[in-house]
Amino acid sequence: MTTRADADRCPGVLRPHQAVDGAVLRVRIPGGRIAAAKLQALSAAAAHCADGDVQLTSRANLQLRGVRTTADGSASAGLVDALAGAGLLPHPTHERVRNIVCSPLTGLVGGLADLRPVVGELDAALCARPDLAALPGPFLFVLDDGRGDVGVARADVGILALSADLVRVWAGGVPGPEVPLAASVATMIGLGDEFQRRSAGTERVCWHVRELPGGGSGLLRTSAEPADPGPGEVAPLGALTGGDGRVVLSVLAPLGRLTAPQVGALAEAAVTGALVVTPWRGVLVPGVQEADASSVLAGLTATGLVADDRSPWRGVTSCPGTRCARGAGDTGALVRQIVAASPRSAQLPVHVVACARACGRPSRPHVLALVDRQRVEICCDEGTVDTSRQQAPAMIATRRQAQR
Repeated sequence: MTTRADADRCPGVLRPHQAVDGAVLRVRIPGGRIAAAKLQALSAAAAHCADGDVQLTSRANLQLRGVRTTADGSASAGLVDALAGAGLLPHPTHERVRNIVCSPLTGLVGGLADLRPVVGELDAALCARPDLAALPGPFLFVLDDGRGDVGVARADVGILALSADLVRVWAGGVPGPEVPLAASVATMIGLGDEFQRRSAGTERVCWHVRELPGGGSGLLRTSAEPADPGPGEVAPLGALTGGDGRVVLSVLAPLGRLTAPQVGALAEAAVTGALVVTPWRGVLVPGVQEADASSVLAGLTATGLVADDRSPWRGVTSCPGTRCARGAGDTGALVRQIVAASPRSAQLPVHVVACARACGRPSRPHVLALVDRQRVEICCDEGTVDTSRQQAPAMIATRRQAQR
């Protein structure tokens, strides 16, 4: 059994996390779904109260960094009121526990089941339970529509669609029983409730199902061992056929940061008024007329968004680096050097971090680069190598190509 001795510092709007460059505020958007007008409101708040950009997280949530706070470390009343007024804080008591990742393209392109209604039902059921507001901030629900794109094996509690109306329940990396899709929300809420009960009985409160005695097997009351359904394909970039003469536009935000002009371009492109944030620091624009796709996509890429699967930016992510008190190196600078050194083709993802916690690392196979002020430690399937900052970009680019 592994438990956490340190405090749960997972940020929200009402409980910011203090970093070197100011506070971090995280806005949960279950399933990554957000109205374009809400994203614009968040971008306006970033311009007035933070560093100006909207960050995309690995759980398809949104973040503000460099937020100015009051003397007690809270976000200003004006900022909180602005976000609440925009509908970005619908459940204040449960804001930190609305961690629901879902296959971004579900109901739009491919997949065995349309899980969009399940996202809303799970969010409503979770927030209707006052006691579940005490779930740990890192606790994660994952809904996979059968394509294997969002990594149900990394979920605390999740489902993997087997057909349009049947799913398999997962907990802590352990596969559980098959249940009807219609019963999946009640099943997941029940497992969340049982996790909380069992966690309260441990020496220290656990953050994740894997940290319980017996882990996911104990929670599911099964003898099954942890498993992994294997990595599926992430959403490709560009124009994706959605049917009925409409397409879904898929773009990537380099370094997971949306500037104000990029948010404006996305809002203008959102003909349905809706956007979907992906766990890969991208955004989907559904419902675009096929005849308009090329021109709309050109408008998005003109702002610096990426729509080419062969771009070196594909799959390159990082932690905040020196913007975090734990960070020992400049991750952004190394990322740009890696991109410049990488050839233009499909590549293995790379995640650059500045401390051993490796926050935000992908669940899929990847190259991990741990950077400090002088050296870089590169970890991948071929092993671990320590090298200089100058040599690291070329070495990482070579490994991305060799293992793709």
